[in-house]
Amino acid sequence: MDARKLRKTSEGGNAIEFYQRCTKCEAIESAHRMIAACPDCAAPLEFVFEGTYSGAPSDRDDLWKNFDLLPLEDSRNIVALGAGGSPILELPELGDALGGADLFLKLDSDKNPTGTFKDREASVILSRCKELGLDGLVFYSTANTGRAYTHYAAELGLTSYFFMPKQCEYKNTGFQKGPRNHLILVDSHYPNIGPYAKRFAKENGLHAIAPLHERTESYATLAYEQFQEMPDCDFFVQTIASGMGPIGFLRGHRNLIKFGLEERRDVPRIVCVQSEQTNSMYVAYRAGKTEMTPDDLPSEFPDDLFEPTLNSTNPVHNYPALCASLRESDGIITDVGRAAVGQESGRFLKALAKRGIRFLVDQEQSTLIGFAGLVRLAAEGSIGRGDRVLLLATGRGGTESSEIVPADLTIDPSTADPVEVKRRLDVLTNE
Repeated sequence: MDARKLRKTSEGGNAIEFYQRCTKCEAIESAHRMIAACPDCAAPLEFVFEGTYSGAPSDRDDLWKNFDLLPLEDSRNIVALGAGGSPILELPELGDALGGADLFLKLDSDKNPTGTFKDREASVILSRCKELGLDGLVFYSTANTGRAYTHYAAELGLTSYFFMPKQCEYKNTGFQKGPRNHLILVDSHYPNIGPYAKRFAKENGLHAIAPLHERTESYATLAYEQFQEMPDCDFFVQTIASGMGPIGFLRGHRNLIKFGLEERRDVPRIVCVQSEQTNSMYVAYRAGKTEMTPDDLPSEFPDDLFEPTLNSTNPVHNYPALCASLRESDGIITDVGRAAVGQESGRFLKALAKRGIRFLVDQEQSTLIGFAGLVRLAAEGSIGRGDRVLLLATGRGGTESSEIVPADLTIDPSTADPVEVKRRLDVLTNE
């Protein structure tokens, strides 16, 4: 056996080994490293799973029921706090708003510990960190990804540094943060956050975690669960900021096809919905672009963004993969504005209230944006009678906490020295 290929400790009779491979030069890298790009040519990496796989999930009730198709060697390193394995709810009373389509909702918002689908990502990435022995973790997001990573890092007792926009501070509720888990507000334009966080990690000898292909595998679990729970699905719908969910969803279906479990014709069409204020991916796709540059992003945003979480820190990096996913699945991307969401959200929330389900709409509007996008597509004739539509609940639910977790520092990345920032945070840790 090639030492770079790791054999999984499967208990289901499957024989799977996996590794990382460059998407350009096809160099093989061991999965015992968390790296963002090929060391030889700097191209993106992908995980490769080989062997025999029956497709039968284990009896777990979370995303790890599909352990054999996730990039973890030893199941004892799983960090599972209940993420994934969420139920699918049918909402037949909303069919009239969608041209007669049958709407289903995948309730990650209620099932996952911090109340959003980002817990899937956190569970996989932090399990990888545990298996690889990584500590001193650096990450950034507009809110939910960082909340989830911090929550899982605190569970493991790891040191972490979460950089987020100051504008999104009000979203910091409903997660755990220990004394070694640092939350840093960045008072700057959104695209400046990622480069500063990476510089902070490099200059302080820390680990900038969660490369694109690692995160992709976490959202492949959405495809596995859809295939197992609702195989007769025509459209998979998600509100997006940078498109990680749909990219991973198609990745999961590619794996199912590879192992002979599914036919390509049965893969649902992907539908992406953006907020009109942060719709750079929609604009680029409609213009026929396969790549984006920083020039495709707005130079500034209003202070009263309708949904700041959807103002992604990295659409330029993710866009090529999203574009390819939409094209391969014969997908659709659309956008909606604040007024349309306000007009359509009442009936959606009423249908959920009848079932005892509540979204924290003061914390996030993304699922409402997704539903409004579907209404638009129905009016345009893109979906209609007989279509079975699965909408991922990306918005905040589950937790009822309204107490804001306080930040440790607020910085301006144009002037804040990364080494000095870490020194100040270390002082706080030792107080």
